Amino acid sequence: MKKINNQGWVKHAGQALCSTPYLPPVMLLLVVALFALAQIFDHTTESYAYKIGDVAGRDIKAPKDFFIEDKATNLAKMDNVKASIRTVYDFDENLLKNITDGIASAMDFGRQMLQSRDNALDITSPESAESSDTTFSMALASKPEFEKKLGIEISNGAFQILFNEKFSEEVTGYLTAIISTILTNGIVSNKEILLGEEEKGITLKTIQSHKERIVTDLKVFYGPDQAKTMVRVVGQPILKGVNYNLANLVVDICERLLRPNITLNKNETEKRISQAQARIKPTLYQIKAGEMIVREGERVDELKLVKLNALNEQVEDKNVIMTITGICMFTSLLLLVVYFLYLKDHPKLGRDMNKHITFLTLGLLLYIGFTELAVYIAHTSNPEMSGKIASSAIYMVVPLPAAAMITCIFLGFDIALYFSLVLCSLCTISFGGGFEIFLFFFFSSITAAYWIKERHERHHFIVAGFKLALFNGCLAIALGFFMPSQALPWAILVKQVIMAVGGGVFAAILTVGFTPLIEVLFNYTTAAKLLEFSNLDQPLIKKLMIEAPGTYNHSVIVATLAEAAASAIHADSLKTKVMAYYHDIGKLDKTMYFIENQSDGRNRHDKLSPSMSALILIGHVKKGVEIAKKYKLGNEIVEGIIQHHGTSLIKYFYNKSLKAGNENINEDDFRYPGPKPQTREAGIVMLADVAEAATRALERPTPSRIQGRVKELINDIFADGQLEECEMTLKDLHQIAKSFNTILTSIYHSRIEYTDKPQDKKNGKSKDTDRQPPRGEAGNSPPVQKDRTDLKRLGL
Repeated sequence: MKKINNQGWVKHAGQALCSTPYLPPVMLLLVVALFALAQIFDHTTESYAYKIGDVAGRDIKAPKDFFIEDKATNLAKMDNVKASIRTVYDFDENLLKNITDGIASAMDFGRQMLQSRDNALDITSPESAESSDTTFSMALASKPEFEKKLGIEISNGAFQILFNEKFSEEVTGYLTAIISTILTNGIVSNKEILLGEEEKGITLKTIQSHKERIVTDLKVFYGPDQAKTMVRVVGQPILKGVNYNLANLVVDICERLLRPNITLNKNETEKRISQAQARIKPTLYQIKAGEMIVREGERVDELKLVKLNALNEQVEDKNVIMTITGICMFTSLLLLVVYFLYLKDHPKLGRDMNKHITFLTLGLLLYIGFTELAVYIAHTSNPEMSGKIASSAIYMVVPLPAAAMITCIFLGFDIALYFSLVLCSLCTISFGGGFEIFLFFFFSSITAAYWIKERHERHHFIVAGFKLALFNGCLAIALGFFMPSQALPWAILVKQVIMAVGGGVFAAILTVGFTPLIEVLFNYTTAAKLLEFSNLDQPLIKKLMIEAPGTYNHSVIVATLAEAAASAIHADSLKTKVMAYYHDIGKLDKTMYFIENQSDGRNRHDKLSPSMSALILIGHVKKGVEIAKKYKLGNEIVEGIIQHHGTSLIKYFYNKSLKAGNENINEDDFRYPGPKPQTREAGIVMLADVAEAATRALERPTPSRIQGRVKELINDIFADGQLEECEMTLKDLHQIAKSFNTILTSIYHSRIEYTDKPQDKKNGKSKDTDRQPPRGEAGNSPPVQKDRTDLKRLGL
């Protein structure tokens, strides 16, 4: 039950999709959106990325006026400016003050410490004041504070020497004099780097006052190690006469207190270089619009590379929104023009417009997808080239003709022509918009469609594929000789020919593979499928032959008439014949209610009212549709069954009802529900059906009587308006009548009697054994010979 419900839901959804009027605009928007999305990744953006020695794939001209920067000259100017700017060094004049203040503060602290210790000892124990060991031990407790003020750590021995010297101001003077002398001269952190600037000198900038001075004699400054050495040199005259231990302590403290007061200011130096370089006016060369930069086939040298690189820098990225808008507008206009001018009112699309539009849309998107895949492969294989140049070498292998062939098989050559126009235009945009690409796609597609339009068997697809491959090869050679500004190298031309040939074969393979799948998905009836249905060994035809032999014989003769008539007016003879074979399969439901199957001579309608008989006859159309759908005969045959009677009147039972005295008779109750024939093929089946049945009823079907009867029948059908919707002309009706006359005269021709007695010929009597003799002549038949074996019940 669940499976049945699911099938019903799918069926209703399919019916709703096929009937909604909003499907065509939705499909249009879908194509536009997906195609624009595919073009966002701009495969056709111009690229001028080359290397020295590369061969240019095309002529490259300047699209506009622009300037080329002489980078070598400008770089030399930059280097000269950089070399002319003096390096900036910072001079910290506060460093000397900070160090000397620290020395003075520490020594003052020491003296104050001694004074406080002496006062304390005098009060508590005057006798112990002379005990130096006790006093120094007490002073050691203040050593960390002393070191903090001095700025460095010292040993206990050094502290004791200063303690013994009572932290005298004389020692303070020694330290201050040495340090002042050295820091005033200047200590630089890295003298080697400083000496690298000896040629042009440096800019010495005082941090506190921002004053600057240029120093050219850089050797006067001390390095860190040199400053330590200079402590002894400077301190030798100052410390003359000082005891050895104190002198060494003063030197050690000075060496440890000294720090560089001249440092490199790298940021300020770079800033001044940048400012100076910014004031340089670059050297430029002008390139005029249209100036040839490199010709196709030329090698790229250094000068051309400079121009190409400059041109590449001038290429501005396209505005994505504008690009998408332009693509959407062009695609929409193209689709709308083709739809409204040709497809909207096309007779072949009108009956199942949504189904056909869905088929065309999916085919369009599928082959656009193939195109985008080819462009992606080409661009991936040659990433250094633009998408346009890279893809131009592979477009011939894309199987676009397969789309035209499949469309022609299912919808006809005329629709395939316009479909190819749309598809080739969009795919050409994907490949960069080259005119030669459009020519190749369009000529190849319409040629393939033309070669397949009259081919009914599947092996013809392969034949058409090989013919297409040969045509593509010739077309590739023609375009190779004609389109480029310079002749293509033979190697490239041969490669293009091979790809073109391969594309033709590939298109045929896709056509063979996709055709059965599309038949199933869209319930299309192709010529190959019609050939299968035309086989009289089909189960339904066999069933008709066994259960309704009269209807079978009638259908075979109608098919013969219809096929010949379709050929005479250049309609689809195969479809017409198959429609004729199956047009009366609905009579399998009540076979004995149709005159051709009443072999026992009893007419079942004699006991029925005319209206009931009319309902039975009308019902065979509806039943035929049900049987056709059950056996999946396809829409073409179903339409033939529905339309082969049109809305014609069942005259016999209508007149019978009138004769019976029924006053309130509705003529519509005695008419078939229709619709009238919508195609020439359905119209031919209607005419053939009536002509065969009426001719069979003629008592003596001579050629003149057959011709008159056919003419009368066609005139009646024409006057009744049954052919007004199938685009059949008077010339067509004339040709159909001629064809019917020829075949029916041949079928119902008179025959010579096969006699049993030689004397019958002497009497000049000749009888047609195929015809039942008149009742008055029954008694004149010769008696049956008694000595002859007589199979009396043969065939009964």
